[in-house]
Amino acid sequence: MKTLKILGALLTYPSAELLAALPEFQIILKKETWLPDESLKSLDHLMSWMNDQDLLDLQEEFVALFDRTPSLCLHLFEHVHGDSRDRGQALVDLSGVYKDAGLLINTEEMPDYLPLFLEYLSMIDAEEARQNLGEIANVLGVLAGRLSNRQSPYAAVFEALIEAAANKPDAKAVEEALKEAAGKVSTFDELDESWEEQNAFENSLQTTGQDMDSNVGGGCPKAEEMLARMNLQPENKETRS
Repeated sequence: MKTLKILGALLTYPSAELLAALPEFQIILKKETWLPDESLKSLDHLMSWMNDQDLLDLQEEFVALFDRTPSLCLHLFEHVHGDSRDRGQALVDLSGVYKDAGLLINTEEMPDYLPLFLEYLSMIDAEEARQNLGEIANVLGVLAGRLSNRQSPYAAVFEALIEAAANKPDAKAVEEALKEAAGKVSTFDELDESWEEQNAFENSLQTTGQDMDSNVGGGCPKAEEMLARMNLQPENKETRS
């Protein structure tokens, strides 16, 4: 299943090699028929737009969106935990998922980097991949909304991921998050302030699927729920009080 790996590749820093691969990407996406026609059309538009850009301009646009705009960060747990201790435990748990699947991270990116997560999902059972996409549906919905508000063709990737997910975003949660950060271009002062804002989603029953107070084992409820469903809970994990 290469569709998810391709969607992840489209969210990586643009290079000449990436642009050269776009025609093959289009062929594979249509051949695998994992996405509806409307999503395929939007992705075709994105790839045509990428191909028409000067590479340096495309790289500058990518950095402005995903590296310099905190609300568009491609690290999933950043939108749930920010820089809290919970994010650290969630990263450890997700690293365990990759390790148990026989995968070794050979980049400098953190385990929750979306293209990396999508590459992992591309290697597991299709239905299980859809279920895992459903676990991050709210984050995908917010990122899609913010990119749409900036009229960015990159929104097509997130909309396609939502179409592929087993569960759809909670409309109310997404709406509230967009009120906090709609995705507009920030001034330098707003950019500095945004790094100090609260997380887009609280660690609540709605966003984690568990009650924080009842999480006797500690750690990240959202990650542990995912691990439990995958039956990939790392062995010898210490229980904290």
